[in-house]
Amino acid sequence: MKKILLFSALAIFLNSCSDIETPGCTDPAAYNYESFADYDDGSCLYILGCTDPEADNYNPDAGLEPLNGCDYSCDVVWYLTQSTAVFMINLGIDYYHFYLKDSDNSFGSIGNQWAWSFAPDCTPQLDGSTLVETFSWQGNYDSNASILQWEAWADDGSIILILDYEGDEIVYPNECISIGLTSQQLKTYKEEHKERKRKEKIK
Repeated sequence: MKKILLFSALAIFLNSCSDIETPGCTDPAAYNYESFADYDDGSCLYILGCTDPEADNYNPDAGLEPLNGCDYSCDVVWYLTQSTAVFMINLGIDYYHFYLKDSDNSFGSIGNQWAWSFAPDCTPQLDGSTLVETFSWQGNYDSNASILQWEAWADDGSIILILDYEGDEIVYPNECISIGLTSQQLKTYKEEHKERKRKEKIK
């Protein structure tokens, strides 16, 4: 009888011990994650940083990403199509100067002597037949695309530039975005914008 009572008491003790839950950090993204914890006690600690491998500032140790905490970039190449070169020559346009939208400073120009029958890659051309720039923006792991807004201003040799086209392009990290300026785009823009913007050329 004593043996039975002793066994029962031991079983009750073991069961009560197994019911004890271990507190700790249960989030695998935290750097103090505890796999043995039964419930989260709010003790998780995180390394702030960018968690997107596509970002320029990706931090593999980061567990918590702040808003716009990732830096992204891509290369963009602008070029003129053959139809655009003919369009420019017919209208007496020597160059197109390219700007980011609402910017006062051009990031480059392409003359009417250069035309492409295919889309070039982002390798800079020493002859100046393309314009290659790196575009940067900020975002997050689940929203890493951006919109590139740019303008092409016509230069006919006078001191006044005329806005001939405005473009919007969706860009993605680490890609080469090829943008060809076509005569159809220019003609459509001219038809839709009878009063086009003008500004003085910066020498």
